[in-house]
Amino acid sequence: MILIIALLSSLATITAYAAEDKVTGIEFDYDSFDYNSGTSSLQLFVEHDKVNLDVLASIEGSTSKKDVTSLVTWKSSNTNYVKVDKGVLTGVGKGTATISATYKDYKISIKATSDYVYENVTLMDNNTTAPAKAEGEVGKSHTYKLNGLKNGVVEDVTSEATWTTSNASVATIDEGTVTFVGTGTATITAKLKGKSDSITFTVTSPYKSITITPGKQMEMEIGGDDEALQAVATLKIGGTIDVTKTGVWTSANPKVASVEDGIVKAVGTGKTTISVTHMGVTSSIDVIVRTAYQSIRLSPEKEYHMFLQDQPLQIEAEVLNNSNISYNATQLADWSSSDEVVATVTNGLVKPRAVGTTKITASYKGLSRSISVTVYPSISGLSVETDSINGFVKSSDKLPAVSGKLFDGSKVDVSKLVQWSSKDEKIAVIEDGKWVAKAIGETTLTAKINNYEVDVKLVVNLKPLKLVPEVSNLNIVIGKDIAYPSVTVINENGEEEDVSKKVTWKSSSDNLLLKPTTIKGLEASTVTLTATYLNKSTSIKVRIEEEIVKVVAEPEVLELYPNQSKSIKVTGYYKDGRTVVLSSKIDWSVASSKIASINGKTVKALTVGNTIVSGSYQGININIPVNVVPKLKSITLSDKSATLSPGSTFVVKLTANYTTGNPVEVTNEAVWTSSKASVATVKNGKITAVGKGSATIKASYGGKNTTIRIVVK
Repeated sequence: MILIIALLSSLATITAYAAEDKVTGIEFDYDSFDYNSGTSSLQLFVEHDKVNLDVLASIEGSTSKKDVTSLVTWKSSNTNYVKVDKGVLTGVGKGTATISATYKDYKISIKATSDYVYENVTLMDNNTTAPAKAEGEVGKSHTYKLNGLKNGVVEDVTSEATWTTSNASVATIDEGTVTFVGTGTATITAKLKGKSDSITFTVTSPYKSITITPGKQMEMEIGGDDEALQAVATLKIGGTIDVTKTGVWTSANPKVASVEDGIVKAVGTGKTTISVTHMGVTSSIDVIVRTAYQSIRLSPEKEYHMFLQDQPLQIEAEVLNNSNISYNATQLADWSSSDEVVATVTNGLVKPRAVGTTKITASYKGLSRSISVTVYPSISGLSVETDSINGFVKSSDKLPAVSGKLFDGSKVDVSKLVQWSSKDEKIAVIEDGKWVAKAIGETTLTAKINNYEVDVKLVVNLKPLKLVPEVSNLNIVIGKDIAYPSVTVINENGEEEDVSKKVTWKSSSDNLLLKPTTIKGLEASTVTLTATYLNKSTSIKVRIEEEIVKVVAEPEVLELYPNQSKSIKVTGYYKDGRTVVLSSKIDWSVASSKIASINGKTVKALTVGNTIVSGSYQGININIPVNVVPKLKSITLSDKSATLSPGSTFVVKLTANYTTGNPVEVTNEAVWTSSKASVATVKNGKITAVGKGSATIKASYGGKNTTIRIVVK
């Protein structure tokens, strides 16, 4: 073995990895047989043995070397000559490439030279170089050999080469022997160790043409006699040969007609083409296959249901020929059962054998018809999925499913076996597997089979137009039962009826448990609760929530001017102290719609007066007083100034001016102040002079201020 020691590259400073071995150098390791000292490189040959090149790393503190071949980054300077993959070198073309390996901060390289084993390979025809193009004739063959030139010596490499054809339908190849099988062009190639040679053949037929007798379009009938065709080939050199037995016969559609050695058999209706090919020449004729019959009919026509213990069922087959004459073909048809474990059939007689379903088919001269036969186990009684049905006049629906009780106690659906009847056909009738309501009232529908029967009550009501629930939204507390909302139906005659006990309830989620008379929320969510009555449905949005223990409304009292709006904020408190804003979840109402209106959580004042906005959540009532007052425009004093003597008094009045246009005296409601109490004091508009000087008396009301000047002399 030869080792090449790598020099430290100038890529970067060596970095010591705490969790890894410290590498001090890398080197190549390869078989000395693969190294050519004359070219100072590894030697490879195209499509020959590959060369394995390993990389070993020197580890600090260790005398042994670590194989890092799979961890190395490999690169070839010219992949047209040599390719490298994880240390495996492959010769691609003639030339030299530098193979480099990089690991951590080290890089090493070595030259690799690739060449061909043979300088060239040549196809030989006997001892003569084969031409690039040649001709062939279908049915014949020719043998070539392949010579390889290596170091001036010619070798026969025929058996070592890989032989291929570009068109196997024209020419095939087997170790130099070319067989011409069809007309056209094909290239035969011999390849060895990266070198190749080829010949392109133009292959023709020894025949001029081939003729089918009879040569005109052929018509056949299913069930009729087979037809014999003859194929005669005309040689290019003259003369003819009967190739009926040696030619290759094909049908474009074997499902219409099949052919073998010129014998044509009608299979199914339609049109197909029958062709014969022999040594590159082809001829064909059209074949039309018809049936002598228009259709086949079975009786019974539809699927049939029977018990295992029932007597055999006789199915009759009738055919209609093209002359529009029908006759019984039961004994002439071919009968089959898709599952003979379930039932067998002979000449149309079906015998039940086991529980299950099978398809009974009758085939006759290209026509076929099937019916499904289902065999049921023996029963000891009947039951129905529902014992009461509601409908309305002119409505109809499928009949309820009927089950039969089996010997082992289990049930089987026998809906297709029972016969239904209506006790009062003025109220309802049975038609095509459905009940049809005729008039308002009640009747009994009876399902019967053998000696067993079961009844269903049908109630025919007025036709509903609309279902109206008492609420469209419902809030419920987790774990608490509440009654179903009431539901009213509006019938087509305009009458209203409470159908709360007649509706069928359905929940969109398992989070809402439906009980016979109540509902219970199981998990916080929003669920759709749907009520259905006859053909109408209505839905209620149900919010399932944790229990609210307290609600706080802000503000507690609403003070508004006419046309002023303000929103209500309601906060709910859960048991654990968490809060939730409920304002938009509450259905609000206002006691007097003349004084105020409410939209969502927003209250709008309409006219002066008092009312109450009310709502509730989880049974907790919320009442907020609404006081609508006129809007204050200004305030005025009865006097603007006064001159007084010490000890004297003076009374002024304060008037409030509102947007309503009606002034109001508010002297006693105002707040009065004096700018200098040593000169004058004031109470409820009464000014008392105290000492000489001047002072300003101010009146405040409704956020507005006004003053009067007082002089004391």
